Amino acid sequence: MVPLRNGIANVVEYRADGKALLHPFNCAEPGQPEVEQSDYHVADDGQTIHVSSALDEFDLKVLEFNRRTMRLGLHVAGSDLTFAYLKVEKAAPLCALYQMENLQAKATPYQQSDFVPAPRVPARPDLDRFLGKWAIDTGQVQIEIRRDDDGEAFLYQANSENWRHLYNAVHWVGDELHYQSYAYSEKESLYRHPYHKSQHATIMQAQPDGLMKHSFFIGETRHDLVLKRVSD
Repeated sequence: MVPLRNGIANVVEYRADGKALLHPFNCAEPGQPEVEQSDYHVADDGQTIHVSSALDEFDLKVLEFNRRTMRLGLHVAGSDLTFAYLKVEKAAPLCALYQMENLQAKATPYQQSDFVPAPRVPARPDLDRFLGKWAIDTGQVQIEIRRDDDGEAFLYQANSENWRHLYNAVHWVGDELHYQSYAYSEKESLYRHPYHKSQHATIMQAQPDGLMKHSFFIGETRHDLVLKRVSD
């Protein structure tokens, strides 16, 4: 299936024995979900495909069909949905098409609907261990936790010549501070840079020696840095 905007890129394998195997792929959240099996039957006029399983039963309307492509329609809760399919040799998602569309969407100016900032850090007794500027060995600050005039803590990173930084979903998981970090540029020349409109799950964990473990995820890969508190 040509990926939807939410990343869903299911592959359906229609077998000659009347079984349909659904491979539920998602380009936005890669994983290995279980294959779902149903029975299917094509109407004599070729206009509909009836799908049934122990959990569900529905009709797909054949909107277009040829040797390489197929479009199916489904009426759900008063809405008409359309799914576009390409014929493939093996069950694999068409994520290259999703990534191409995402690149085009990313190459635009930041709007607040892209990422809603909410940088406040929930209070806790040992919050002082997290306050301050945290930098790598070269002195480049990666993150800062400040207090505002009301004493509320919040995540902050100063703007650079090229990049702006935002944060939300800030919460504690045990002794770890978890949040989402987001970066973008106001320079049109950088709209196609991989860092523009990039978002990462991030974790801060205070260490016994006064250092800070700073972890972020790119896809499913975790990257760990050890930061030290620096003064102005």
